[in-house]
Amino acid sequence: MANVWADQIDRPYVVHQPIMNTMGDHYYEFQDASLEPEPELQRRLESAWMERHEAGIGFRYRLNIEKQRIAQGHLQFLIQLNRDRLTQRREPQQISQNAPFDESIFNFTKVHVCEVLLELKPASEDTQQHELLRRVPVTLLINNSPLSMYHSLVVPERQRCWPQTLTPSAVRMAVELLYRLPDRRYRLSYNSPGALASVNHQHLHLVRVDHELYVQRASLIPVGIDDRLTSLADDSPVQGYCYELYNAKQDLEPVCRGLHDLLNLLARRQMPFNVFWTWVDPTNSGAGTIRVLVYPRLQPCDNKSACSFNAAALEMSGFVSVGDLADYEQLNEDSIRAALQEAQGDVYGALQSEFPRNSEFNKIEMGMSKSLPE
Repeated sequence: MANVWADQIDRPYVVHQPIMNTMGDHYYEFQDASLEPEPELQRRLESAWMERHEAGIGFRYRLNIEKQRIAQGHLQFLIQLNRDRLTQRREPQQISQNAPFDESIFNFTKVHVCEVLLELKPASEDTQQHELLRRVPVTLLINNSPLSMYHSLVVPERQRCWPQTLTPSAVRMAVELLYRLPDRRYRLSYNSPGALASVNHQHLHLVRVDHELYVQRASLIPVGIDDRLTSLADDSPVQGYCYELYNAKQDLEPVCRGLHDLLNLLARRQMPFNVFWTWVDPTNSGAGTIRVLVYPRLQPCDNKSACSFNAAALEMSGFVSVGDLADYEQLNEDSIRAALQEAQGDVYGALQSEFPRNSEFNKIEMGMSKSLPE
C-alpha cells in the first residue's frame, strides 16, 4: 500500500539539523499502576515533539502564532491567529456518523515513523478488568498541523483500527494521561463523526493551553438522578454535561461508567458530540479537580470545512484558533457565542426527558461555581 505521507516526508518545510538518535526511542512504560505525575513522561513527550519541530521533520509548517488576544467580556475567549493551519493542513475527511474504518484512506497506521512521539505501555494491563477501566496501549503522534506547542494526537490501540468512536478504554486513558502529566495546562479534546472529526480513526487531541478557559470556572447545576452529573448553567455560551473527578482512586470508575452511559445514549439518539478534559485549577499541583465536558449537537456536520473558524471541542471550551486576519480582528464574545449556539442547537430541550435540569437551582446559582466537596 502506498504511503500517502511520502511526499511530505521527502520534502519537509525546513531541515535545520540531522534527526537525532532519540527519534528511534519510542517506548515508554508507566512507572506504576497508580495515577501519579511522571515528570519523565512529560520530558520525553516535549523533547521528542520539539526535536521534530525544530528539525522540520513531519510537520507541515513551523508553529507560528502571529497574534493572540482575550475577547472582552466575562467569558474571556482566547483568540489566536494561526494562518498556516488554514492554508497548509491536510484536507479534512468527510465522515458520516457510524462510518466504518476504511483502511484504503489515510489513517494513523500510515504515518511515517518520525511522527511517532511515544508508544505508551500500561504498567499493569489487566485483561480481566472491566472494559471501562482497562488500560490499553496508546500511541502519541505529532499533530503535523499544530495549534499550540506540543499539540499531539492520542491514539489508543492504534493497530486495532477503531473508527472515530470513543471507546471506554479511550475515555479511561484520557483521564490517566492528564493525571500522569505534571503540567496541568495540558487539555484533551475529542470530536466525533458529525461533530467536525477530521480522520476516521479513533484519536484525541492533546494541547497545552496557557490561558484559563471559561469552562474551568463555569457554573454547574444538577441533572437528573445521577448525583455526579451536572450541566453548564444557562449563562454558558454552549450547552454541555459535566462529570468531575476529585480523587482518581474513588472517582475513576463511577465517572467512566457515567460517561459510558451518556455517550451510549447520544449514540442511540444519533447525536454527534464533542468532549473536553481539563483541570479546574492548573496551579494546584498537590490536588485538584478534572472536568470532563460533553457537548452534544442536534444536527451532524459531516464535512469539516477548510475555513477559518470551526465550532469543535476546543472552540466550545473557550480556545478559538482562526486562520484569517479579518476573523481575528472582528470576532468578539457575542459573535463567537452566536456561532457556537448555531452549530450546537438546543440540546437541553432535546434531552430534557433523559436529563431534567433543576431550573430553580439554576436561577439561584447563576454566576456561581459549584462548590467542591470537603
